Amino acid sequence: MQLTDNQQALNKEEFITEYPKISQVLLDRTLDNLSQEESIFIFPNDLKNSPDLDKEQKILETVNQKINTGNVIGFLGCGQERLTISSRFSSKSDDYFLHYLLQKVLNINLTSLDVGLSREERLYQLLIYLFPKYLEAAMRKGIYKEYQRFSHNDSHIKGVIDVVNHLKKNLPFTGNIAYTTREFTYDNPMMQLIRHTIEYIKNQKSLGRGIICTNRENITEIIRVTPSYKQADRSKVIRLNQTKPLRHAYFREYRKLQELCLMILNREEHGLGYQEQKIHGILFDVAWLWEEYVHALLPKDFIHPRNKEKKGGISVFSGGKRKVFPDFYDRERKIVLDSKYKKLEDTEKGINREDLFQLISYSYILKAEKAGLIFPSKHKVVDNEIGKLAGYGAMLKKLSIQIPQKASSYNDFCEMMESSEEIFQNNINQK
Repeated sequence: MQLTDNQQALNKEEFITEYPKISQVLLDRTLDNLSQEESIFIFPNDLKNSPDLDKEQKILETVNQKINTGNVIGFLGCGQERLTISSRFSSKSDDYFLHYLLQKVLNINLTSLDVGLSREERLYQLLIYLFPKYLEAAMRKGIYKEYQRFSHNDSHIKGVIDVVNHLKKNLPFTGNIAYTTREFTYDNPMMQLIRHTIEYIKNQKSLGRGIICTNRENITEIIRVTPSYKQADRSKVIRLNQTKPLRHAYFREYRKLQELCLMILNREEHGLGYQEQKIHGILFDVAWLWEEYVHALLPKDFIHPRNKEKKGGISVFSGGKRKVFPDFYDRERKIVLDSKYKKLEDTEKGINREDLFQLISYSYILKAEKAGLIFPSKHKVVDNEIGKLAGYGAMLKKLSIQIPQKASSYNDFCEMMESSEEIFQNNINQK
């Protein structure tokens, strides 16, 4: 069964029959709840701290004995069951749209993705492309240090005598003494995990070389502080990081990096179905990606408020105590815009009640002259007027970015997307 995002009214009985294990662990679970699973990687995977990410969103939601998909796409496996949720703009074999959004939002080069891989394997290959960004974010906090216990056997004793090892190694007595020290060091399981991931990526032919080159300074530093690295220790390092994940809130960037490294290395160690009895996979919140992508296309004067961070909001009352957070607004141009990853192409002027009231509220508070919804479309560019509001008289509009449907390759898709973006930007600048 091939699913796409925002798909309505799937037969629940048929789905449960085809995916009994996945149904049991996935139906009606929120992103927040699912993120507790160690073997599922969710991008962006910091639900509590990622701005504008809806952690209450469900992957598969039951409504009147039917199943609806949401704005989450990716791959999930459990036992022998495999479930892929693609974007509604993908072809049967490729999801160029997802790759393009990631490339634009994260500023990474995806042109060397292996076209010979299955859709499932390509999703996992994307994890390697995410590695430099997560490493860079973690390294901004400095190199991670923690206490480690080391064993020594020499004549320069400076720690606690290890009687058992001393009796094993130093009889008859030759002048050496076995002892242990506890040191605050960079050479610890977390940094070793990063080092093992770097060495694995290095071996990925041209793909690995390109990724390593983008982060050479950080990678050189990681190699410098992990002198005890041995390739044979990989399984041991993975096990240590799985049993003792980072917990401290200050190191949340390192915790995200730890999850990513474990996902990459576990796949290499055991294959795609490395935990057959547990649900595993990789998921992307495409609505979040769409919003960040639209932000990258808009003129720099547009403000992009951050709801979760309480930054850039607009005051509802003159006292300024309560704020609302439109996706984008420009006070000088008197424009307010909302990005929606919804199917809005089929009706010329129609938008749902909640979205309409949202636009009315924002335009009233900002005294905007124009307000609009920005959404992706399949078959045509939409630039329609919904109507002029009574009161301040703001003009409500629907604006779309057309997503190519007949690209022969990823490079071809990128060129067609650039044409769509140019049309969209011209429409915005004319408003």
